[in-house]
This record gives sequence, C-alpha cells and structure tokens, in this order.
Amino acid sequence: MSRTLLPPHLRDRPFAVAEARAAGVPASSLRGRGYRRPFRGVRVPAHLPDDVLTRCLAAALVLPGEAAFCGPTAALLCDLPLPRRLPAHLRAPLHVRVPDPGGVPHLPGVRSGEGLVPDAVRRHARGLRVLHPLHTWVELAPHLGHVDAVALGDAVRRRWADGHQMAEAVRAQHGRRGVVRLREALADVRDGVDSPPETQVRLLLRGAGLPEPCCGRDVVDASGWIARPDLSWPAAKVAAEYDGEHHRTDPRQWAADIRRRELLEAAGWTVLVVTADDLQHPARTVARVQDALARRGVRL
Repeated sequence: MSRTLLPPHLRDRPFAVAEARAAGVPASSLRGRGYRRPFRGVRVPAHLPDDVLTRCLAAALVLPGEAAFCGPTAALLCDLPLPRRLPAHLRAPLHVRVPDPGGVPHLPGVRSGEGLVPDAVRRHARGLRVLHPLHTWVELAPHLGHVDAVALGDAVRRRWADGHQMAEAVRAQHGRRGVVRLREALADVRDGVDSPPETQVRLLLRGAGLPEPCCGRDVVDASGWIARPDLSWPAAKVAAEYDGEHHRTDPRQWAADIRRRELLEAAGWTVLVVTADDLQHPARTVARVQDALARRGVRL
C-alpha cells in the first residue's frame, strides 16, 4: 500500500498491525516493501528514518506499559552526549527497564533489565516513558571514562538537575558498584557548560595544573553585558572559547563570534580560540593558555 493510501494518522509513525487493520487497511498491503517490520505485529513506514526515536516508538507498541527506556537509549532521547565508542554491553540498539523481574520483555534488538523505580521516569515529548536524565547519568557514568562521565554530568547539570539533586543521587548509590567513579565525576561537574568539548578543554587545563576557569560566566562592565565566554579567568581578563565546526560553517554564528571577541578585546580581555585540532595537541593548547595567563600576571 502506498503511504498516501494509509489513513493520515498512520502515515508518519510506527503502528500496530491491529491498529491498521481496524482502520480498514488490508492485511496483504502490510506485507510489502513499503514497511519495516522490527517486531511482530508492528510496521514502520519505510520513509521514516531508522533512528533511535523511530525504533523506540515502534518498540513502545509491544513493550509492557510500565517499561521505560534507559541507558544510552534514554541519553539519546534526551539529547545527552555520549562517547562515540561505548562499552560492549551498552551497544544494543535499545535499552529498556521494567520494575519487576516477571515483566522483563524479550524482543529482538532490545536489552532488557529490571529494577525500574517509577519516580525516576519522565515522559518524552513523543509520549515515551524515559528514565530521567539525572538517573541516566547515575546509571551510565560508572561505565564511561572520566572525561565522558563529566561531560554527561555537565549536560545534566545544565538542563535537568541542580548540584544538590546530583549530590543526593550519588549519595543514594552508597555501597553500590561504581559509586567511587560516580563521585569522582560529580566532583568535576560544573554549571554553565554548553558542550562536551568545553568539558574536555577545562579538564585538560585543570589536569595540567592551571587555575580552574569559570564556566559560562557573564562579562559585564559599566556599560552593561558584554559576552559569556565558554571559559574565563575574570581576574586576569583571559577567556577561552571552543569553536566547533558549526562556528566556521554558519555565517551568522561566525559573525556573532567575531563581534563578541571584538567586544571582549575592547574591554581589555585576551581571547583564545580552541578548536578540535587543538584538542589533538594538548601540550600546545595548555602552553597557549599558560602563556596568556602568565602575561596577565597570574602566578603559575
């Protein structure tokens, strides 16, 4: 059956075969190449992307009502940063958790577990039950490298939880496996961080013994607000900005970056730009920042 012949409410989402049949769609038309069949009794129109959201919407049609997406799946649904290479046990297409052992589903491409706490679940914009980002961080951080665990924590702190809530969540893990790594990550989580590369730069500089920068602190003078650098040392009037690829390819972003740096420099600031290439040369990056701070009289 052509997409245009499906009822409008079925054209742009996964659906149950029973729902389509109830809407008058012939069974024979649901066997064609126009659909993917991820689970028994479920069809996905072939024009839809094969991404995590579409897969979750399809899985939700056959999962128990009390199930919730967790782990890397929850992180992706909530736009939380994950490393490109995950530990092997985290690489399943979808991760799901249920409250009780008897409700653990067995579905192709779905890694299922028990122990879901109902209070830890939130509703996704598309109606999916998803583990709250704070609990997702608690679950994943012990399995990640330190920088990745902190970057994930920074993202949670920015949008989903304050410092007190994060500390309470870590305390609740007392005595459990991985809590030491979780505490270590929490110690380096900061507010005001906008991206994982900013976390990487900050931890690089800290690890080299440089003074810890402020994250996302507003710069103001007598005339008002000037800018909000990614990283800054206000007393020395030194700022470091991480520029990703979109800063170069987006004309508006590029123009805004130039204007912001001109304003900072006019106010007496030294502005350093850090790129992905700089992160491949950590010693060089540390030396640049160290030199800028030293020239401003910071004792290192």
